[in-house]
Amino acid sequence: MSVQEIQAQLVSLTPEELSTIERHIRLLRVINAPGYKERITAANRRLDAGLGVTQEEFEARLERRASDDEPGR
Repeated sequence: MSVQEIQAQLVSLTPEELSTIERHIRLLRVINAPGYKERITAANRRLDAGLGVTQEEFEARLERRASDDEPGR
């Protein structure tokens, strides 16, 4: 399918369908960016080495930071 054919098809899509296509294009840009695979590999190595945090720990840290920033404290 050519770019012109794709563009012709896009005009008939609903706003929701266009949003889905837009998200997919953004994802493709990220995963095809230079160095992406290397950055993901390095991040996975850090996690495997125990240098990451769980979702629960991350949320707990955010809660602590928010409570530390409360006025009057």
